Amino acid sequence: MYWIINDNIEFRPGMKRLSSVNNPEMNVTLTSPASRCLLLLLEASPDIVLQQDFFKKVWEEEGMLVPTNTLYQNISIVRRGLRAVGETDRRLIATIPRKGFQIDDSVKISRRNDNEPATPFPVSTTRYQTTLNITEVLNQPNDDVLNKQDLPAETDTFAIKKKKSSAMSNGIFAATASFIIGLLVVYLTWSINNDAAFFESYSFIEKEDGCHFYTKDDSHDNNEYYLKYKSLIKDSGLNCKNYPWIYFPTSPTSPSLAALVCKSKFSTTLSPGCISLLIRGVNGD
Repeated sequence: MYWIINDNIEFRPGMKRLSSVNNPEMNVTLTSPASRCLLLLLEASPDIVLQQDFFKKVWEEEGMLVPTNTLYQNISIVRRGLRAVGETDRRLIATIPRKGFQIDDSVKISRRNDNEPATPFPVSTTRYQTTLNITEVLNQPNDDVLNKQDLPAETDTFAIKKKKSSAMSNGIFAATASFIIGLLVVYLTWSINNDAAFFESYSFIEKEDGCHFYTKDDSHDNNEYYLKYKSLIKDSGLNCKNYPWIYFPTSPTSPSLAALVCKSKFSTTLSPGCISLLIRGVNGD
Protein backbone atom coordinates (compact mmCIF):
# COMPACT_ATOMS: atom_id res chain seq x y z
CA MET A 1 0.00 0.00 0.00
CA TYR A 2 1.20 3.50 -0.80
CA TRP A 3 -0.19 7.02 -1.16
CA ILE A 4 -0.29 9.63 -3.93
CA ILE A 5 -0.39 13.25 -2.75
CA ASN A 6 -1.51 16.04 -5.11
CA ASP A 7 -0.92 13.72 -8.09
CA ASN A 8 2.84 14.31 -7.96
CA ILE A 9 4.16 12.94 -4.64
CA GLU A 10 4.40 9.24 -3.82
CA PHE A 11 4.67 8.14 -0.17
CA ARG A 12 5.60 4.56 0.68
CA PRO A 13 5.27 4.07 4.45
CA GLY A 14 7.09 0.74 4.47
CA MET A 15 10.17 2.37 2.96
CA LYS A 16 9.65 5.71 4.80
CA ARG A 17 10.19 7.35 1.42
CA LEU A 18 8.74 10.35 -0.38
CA SER A 19 9.41 10.51 -4.12
CA SER A 20 8.31 12.48 -7.15
CA VAL A 21 5.82 10.72 -9.43
CA ASN A 22 7.30 12.48 -12.45
CA ASN A 23 10.93 12.01 -11.40
CA PRO A 24 11.40 9.01 -9.05
CA GLU A 25 15.08 9.84 -8.65
CA MET A 26 13.97 12.88 -6.66
CA ASN A 27 13.22 11.33 -3.28
CA VAL A 28 13.63 11.83 0.46
CA THR A 29 13.84 9.16 3.16
CA LEU A 30 12.06 10.26 6.33
CA THR A 31 12.97 9.32 9.88
CA SER A 32 10.80 6.58 11.40
CA PRO A 33 8.84 8.99 13.65
CA ALA A 34 8.30 11.47 10.80
CA SER A 35 7.07 8.68 8.52
CA ARG A 36 4.59 7.48 11.14
CA CYS A 37 3.37 11.07 11.67
CA LEU A 38 2.66 11.47 7.96
CA LEU A 39 0.89 8.10 7.80
CA LEU A 40 -1.38 9.12 10.69
CA LEU A 41 -2.25 12.37 8.92
CA LEU A 42 -3.07 10.62 5.65
CA GLU A 43 -5.16 7.90 7.29
CA ALA A 44 -7.14 10.46 9.30
CA SER A 45 -7.65 12.98 6.47
CA PRO A 46 -9.70 15.15 6.34
CA ASP A 47 -9.97 14.92 10.14
CA ILE A 48 -7.56 16.42 12.67
CA VAL A 49 -4.93 14.24 14.34
CA LEU A 50 -4.71 15.40 17.95
CA GLN A 51 -1.33 15.92 19.59
CA GLN A 52 -2.02 13.17 22.13
CA ASP A 53 -2.73 10.72 19.30
CA PHE A 54 0.68 11.46 17.77
CA PHE A 55 2.40 10.89 21.11
CA LYS A 56 0.52 7.64 21.74
CA LYS A 57 0.82 6.02 18.31
CA VAL A 58 4.24 7.30 17.23
CA TRP A 59 6.22 7.19 20.47
CA GLU A 60 4.40 5.75 23.51
CA GLU A 61 3.58 2.47 21.75
CA GLU A 62 7.33 2.17 21.17
CA GLY A 63 7.98 2.76 24.87
CA MET A 64 9.18 6.37 24.53
CA LEU A 65 8.06 9.60 26.18
CA VAL A 66 9.08 12.72 24.25
CA PRO A 67 8.55 16.49 24.68
CA THR A 68 6.19 18.50 22.50
CA ASN A 69 9.16 19.96 20.62
CA THR A 70 9.94 16.50 19.23
CA LEU A 71 6.49 16.32 17.63
CA TYR A 72 6.89 19.75 16.01
CA GLN A 73 10.38 18.87 14.77
CA ASN A 74 9.11 15.71 13.06
CA ILE A 75 6.18 17.57 11.49
CA SER A 76 8.79 20.05 10.22
CA ILE A 77 10.75 17.18 8.67
CA VAL A 78 7.59 15.95 6.91
CA ARG A 79 6.74 19.43 5.63
CA ARG A 80 10.22 19.99 4.24
CA GLY A 81 10.24 16.59 2.60
CA LEU A 82 6.90 17.24 0.92
CA ARG A 83 8.01 20.67 -0.27
CA ALA A 84 11.27 19.33 -1.66
CA VAL A 85 9.84 16.32 -3.50
CA GLY A 86 6.71 18.13 -4.65
CA GLU A 87 8.70 21.23 -5.65
CA THR A 88 6.07 23.45 -4.08
CA ASP A 89 5.75 26.12 -1.42
CA ARG A 90 2.05 25.42 -0.88
CA ARG A 91 0.83 24.50 2.59
CA LEU A 92 0.21 20.75 2.65
CA ILE A 93 -0.07 20.20 6.41
CA ALA A 94 -2.18 22.61 8.45
CA THR A 95 -1.57 23.43 12.11
CA ILE A 96 -4.74 23.48 14.21
CA PRO A 97 -4.03 25.77 17.18
CA ARG A 98 -3.94 23.96 20.55
CA LYS A 99 -5.20 20.74 18.97
CA GLY A 100 -2.95 19.10 16.42
CA PHE A 101 -2.43 18.84 12.67
CA GLN A 102 -4.31 17.79 9.54
CA ILE A 103 -3.79 17.43 5.81
CA ASP A 104 -4.81 20.77 4.30
CA ASP A 105 -8.26 20.83 2.70
CA SER A 106 -6.76 21.79 -0.66
CA VAL A 107 -4.60 18.65 -0.84
CA LYS A 108 -5.70 15.74 -3.00
CA ILE A 109 -4.74 12.29 -1.68
CA SER A 110 -5.37 8.75 -2.91
CA ARG A 111 -4.51 5.35 -1.47
CA ARG A 112 -3.26 2.64 -3.83
CA ASN A 113 -2.33 -1.00 -3.75
CA ASP A 114 1.24 -2.02 -4.46
CA ASN A 115 0.24 -3.51 -7.82
CA GLU A 116 -1.24 -0.20 -8.98
CA PRO A 117 1.31 1.99 -10.78
CA ALA A 118 1.64 5.65 -9.91
CA THR A 119 0.76 7.26 -13.24
CA PRO A 120 3.07 10.21 -13.99
CA PHE A 121 1.25 13.46 -14.53
CA PRO A 122 2.44 16.19 -16.91
CA VAL A 123 4.32 18.97 -15.18
CA SER A 124 2.20 22.12 -14.99
CA THR A 125 3.86 25.37 -15.96
CA THR A 126 1.85 27.14 -13.26
CA ARG A 127 2.78 24.96 -10.31
CA TYR A 128 4.69 26.40 -7.39
CA GLN A 129 8.47 26.11 -7.48
CA THR A 130 11.16 26.06 -4.83
CA THR A 131 14.90 26.57 -5.16
CA LEU A 132 15.81 24.28 -2.26
CA ASN A 133 18.34 21.60 -3.08
CA ILE A 134 16.75 18.22 -2.35
CA THR A 135 19.99 16.69 -1.08
CA GLU A 136 20.37 19.45 1.48
CA VAL A 137 16.81 20.38 2.44
CA LEU A 138 16.63 18.04 5.43
CA ASN A 139 20.02 19.12 6.74
CA GLN A 140 19.53 22.86 7.08
CA PRO A 141 19.85 24.31 10.60
CA ASN A 142 16.22 25.43 10.54
CA ASP A 143 15.15 21.79 10.38
CA ASP A 144 16.42 21.37 13.92
CA VAL A 145 15.27 24.73 15.32
CA LEU A 146 11.53 25.29 15.01
CA ASN A 147 10.66 27.77 12.29
CA LYS A 148 7.65 30.09 12.24
CA GLN A 149 5.40 27.51 10.63
CA ASP A 150 6.28 24.86 13.19
CA LEU A 151 6.01 26.80 16.44
CA PRO A 152 3.40 25.64 18.99
CA ALA A 153 -0.18 26.67 18.45
CA GLU A 154 -0.07 29.88 20.44
CA THR A 155 2.52 31.33 18.04
CA ASP A 156 1.11 29.80 14.84
CA THR A 157 0.31 32.25 12.06
CA PHE A 158 -3.25 30.92 12.04
CA ALA A 159 -3.80 31.42 15.77
CA ILE A 160 -6.74 33.32 17.22
CA LYS A 161 -6.42 37.10 16.87
CA LYS A 162 -5.10 38.89 19.94
CA LYS A 163 -5.24 42.50 21.03
CA LYS A 164 -2.74 44.79 19.39
CA SER A 165 -0.84 45.46 22.63
CA SER A 166 -0.46 41.75 23.34
CA ALA A 167 0.70 41.06 19.79
CA MET A 168 3.28 43.84 20.06
CA SER A 169 4.61 42.43 23.34
CA ASN A 170 4.85 38.97 21.86
CA GLY A 171 6.62 40.37 18.82
CA ILE A 172 9.21 42.13 20.96
CA PHE A 173 9.76 38.98 23.02
CA ALA A 174 10.12 36.82 19.90
CA ALA A 175 12.55 39.29 18.32
CA THR A 176 14.64 39.38 21.50
CA ALA A 177 14.67 35.59 21.77
CA SER A 178 15.63 35.25 18.11
CA PHE A 179 18.44 37.77 18.56
CA ILE A 180 19.84 35.88 21.55
CA ILE A 181 19.64 32.56 19.73
CA GLY A 182 21.31 34.17 16.72
CA LEU A 183 24.16 35.40 18.89
CA LEU A 184 24.54 31.90 20.31
CA VAL A 185 24.72 30.34 16.85
CA VAL A 186 27.22 32.96 15.66
CA TYR A 187 29.36 32.38 18.75
CA LEU A 188 29.29 28.62 18.29
CA THR A 189 30.15 28.95 14.62
CA TRP A 190 33.05 31.29 15.44
CA SER A 191 34.28 28.88 18.09
CA ILE A 192 34.17 25.95 15.67
CA ASN A 193 36.11 27.76 12.99
CA ASN A 194 38.66 29.47 15.22
CA ASP A 195 39.32 27.39 18.31
CA ALA A 196 39.96 23.63 18.33
CA ALA A 197 39.95 23.80 22.13
CA PHE A 198 36.16 24.10 21.90
CA PHE A 199 36.01 20.45 20.84
CA GLU A 200 38.93 19.28 22.94
CA SER A 201 36.95 20.10 26.08
CA TYR A 202 34.49 17.33 25.16
CA SER A 203 35.08 13.67 26.07
CA PHE A 204 33.95 10.70 23.99
CA ILE A 205 31.25 8.67 25.78
CA GLU A 206 29.95 6.06 23.35
CA LYS A 207 28.97 5.14 19.81
CA GLU A 208 25.37 4.11 19.22
CA ASP A 209 23.48 3.54 15.95
CA GLY A 210 26.21 5.33 14.01
CA CYS A 211 26.25 8.36 16.32
CA HIS A 212 29.40 9.32 18.27
CA PHE A 213 28.37 11.06 21.49
CA TYR A 214 30.66 13.55 23.25
CA THR A 215 29.97 15.59 26.39
CA LYS A 216 32.05 17.91 28.54
CA ASP A 217 30.26 17.83 31.91
CA ASP A 218 30.76 15.42 34.80
CA SER A 219 27.05 14.90 35.29
CA HIS A 220 27.08 12.00 32.82
CA ASP A 221 28.71 9.91 35.55
CA ASN A 222 25.29 9.18 37.01
CA ASN A 223 23.84 8.80 33.48
CA GLU A 224 20.58 10.59 34.34
CA TYR A 225 20.99 13.77 32.31
CA TYR A 226 23.30 12.28 29.73
CA LEU A 227 20.78 9.54 28.85
CA LYS A 228 17.92 12.05 28.88
CA TYR A 229 19.67 14.45 26.50
CA LYS A 230 20.96 11.68 24.25
CA SER A 231 17.40 10.37 23.88
CA LEU A 232 16.09 13.84 23.01
CA ILE A 233 18.76 14.25 20.35
CA LYS A 234 18.04 10.86 18.77
CA ASP A 235 14.28 11.44 18.84
CA SER A 236 14.65 14.83 17.14
CA GLY A 237 15.00 13.09 13.77
CA LEU A 238 18.76 13.57 13.48
CA ASN A 239 20.29 11.45 10.71
CA CYS A 240 23.48 9.89 12.09
CA LYS A 241 24.64 9.00 8.58
CA ASN A 242 24.84 12.69 7.70
CA TYR A 243 25.86 14.05 11.11
CA PRO A 244 27.55 11.25 13.09
CA TRP A 245 29.56 13.46 15.50
CA ILE A 246 27.50 14.96 18.33
CA TYR A 247 28.78 17.34 21.02
CA PHE A 248 26.54 18.51 23.87
CA PRO A 249 26.75 19.61 27.54
CA THR A 250 24.73 17.86 30.23
CA SER A 251 23.87 20.74 32.52
CA PRO A 252 20.92 19.84 34.78
CA THR A 253 19.96 23.51 35.19
CA SER A 254 19.81 24.70 31.58
CA PRO A 255 16.23 25.18 30.25
CA SER A 256 17.35 24.23 26.73
CA LEU A 257 19.66 21.70 25.15
CA ALA A 258 22.11 23.19 22.64
CA ALA A 259 24.10 20.58 20.74
CA LEU A 260 26.50 20.70 17.81
CA VAL A 261 26.14 17.95 15.23
CA CYS A 262 28.95 17.58 12.72
CA LYS A 263 29.63 15.78 9.46
CA SER A 264 33.27 15.06 10.38
CA LYS A 265 35.33 14.63 13.51
CA PHE A 266 37.06 17.86 14.49
CA SER A 267 40.49 16.21 14.79
CA THR A 268 40.44 14.90 11.22
CA THR A 269 39.44 18.03 9.32
CA LEU A 270 39.75 21.80 9.53
CA SER A 271 36.08 22.20 8.63
CA PRO A 272 33.92 19.62 10.45
CA GLY A 273 30.70 20.92 8.88
CA CYS A 274 28.65 21.48 12.03
CA ILE A 275 25.14 22.78 12.53
CA SER A 276 23.38 23.70 15.77
CA LEU A 277 20.54 21.68 17.29
CA LEU A 278 18.40 23.51 19.85
CA ILE A 279 15.74 21.71 21.91
CA ARG A 280 13.77 24.01 24.20
CA GLY A 281 12.12 23.25 27.53
CA VAL A 282 14.19 20.19 28.44
CA ASN A 283 14.26 21.05 32.16
CA GLY A 284 11.33 23.42 32.36
CA ASP A 285 8.41 20.99 32.42
